[in-house]
Amino acid sequence: MVGIWKKFLHEITGHALFSISLTAAVVTSFFNIPRWGYIDVKVLVCLFELMLIVKALEEYGLLGHVAVKIVNCCKNERRLTAALCVITFLLSMFTTNDVAVLTIVPILVAISRTCGLSVTFPCVLTTIAANLGSSATPIGNPQNLYIFSFYKMSPVSFFRESVPLCLVSLLLLMASTLFIRPKKIRAELSIAPVTEKKRVAAFLLLSVPVIVGIFGLIPYAITFVFVLLAAIIINRSMLRKLDYRLLLTFLLLFVAVGNISHIPVLKEQIAALETTPLKTYVSALFLSQIISNVPSTVMLAPFTVYAYALFYGANIGGLGTPIASLASVIAFSLFYQVFPHKKLQFIGTFLLCNVIMLFVLSVVFASVLVQV
Repeated sequence: MVGIWKKFLHEITGHALFSISLTAAVVTSFFNIPRWGYIDVKVLVCLFELMLIVKALEEYGLLGHVAVKIVNCCKNERRLTAALCVITFLLSMFTTNDVAVLTIVPILVAISRTCGLSVTFPCVLTTIAANLGSSATPIGNPQNLYIFSFYKMSPVSFFRESVPLCLVSLLLLMASTLFIRPKKIRAELSIAPVTEKKRVAAFLLLSVPVIVGIFGLIPYAITFVFVLLAAIIINRSMLRKLDYRLLLTFLLLFVAVGNISHIPVLKEQIAALETTPLKTYVSALFLSQIISNVPSTVMLAPFTVYAYALFYGANIGGLGTPIASLASVIAFSLFYQVFPHKKLQFIGTFLLCNVIMLFVLSVVFASVLVQV
């Protein structure tokens, strides 16, 4: 009984974002009775579908196979880091920043063990690449999916905001790699084969109705039934491997935000922070540093009409502190497992790079908002 209780507590407290959302939902429910209407079912369904597709591509080795193949073409540390940043940047657009980090950081660690590559700075840069690259598409990260759904944005209006941020971010990342010496690399990673190629092809085809459903061209209820039945036929065991805690986290966040929006004092306080694009932007930037950018997005969206300001604030706000984005927490965990003696070095490098990048991007896009 004691062992079960300890495991239960570990599951609750071992995931920062889940702990925050659970606490917020429970506390706010004392002041307001939750309602089913608070829950954005479309976001939960679309998130489930994306998680399923990405998990399949990850499990069958497609993501790692492609990444290693590209990395083996690099002959020095600077080119390698630049290649990893670009791969991570592009990968995160379609598989989320978390999956990009989970795919690339282990490859980086393997290279470090093989040829003695100094791994700290490249690991930090690839983490930043994951957080910024994911801002490019509605499916790149959970907060974009929520913003796209909540404000009923068209693809054109979304990409009009995301492309400038994407281009400036990539330029800054490539400039950052110039600080790495072009030291030669004499090592090559073995390329693991892609398993179950027919199933990989099936899941890739399955991603088409998922993306079409996210853009609202097909009702999400229809795509959900289709994807679920297809997954059961192709490989039902994949359904057991999904991180359902993430879905529960979102559900709890919807409950907490719904409660807050019906508590007059809190509603007035938050609404006062969202009266202009710049205030919305700064609120998202600041709040992301404390509770991460996903819950801050869900919390602020009902109180502001400035979708573009919230988009910039939440995505740029993923930089800064390690808890500003879940992908950063994952990167640190992966790094610490292999290099525990370099923990302080990683944190110092992470904060320095993130603060500089956060400052530059926040100033650039604050000036854009002022001119609007």
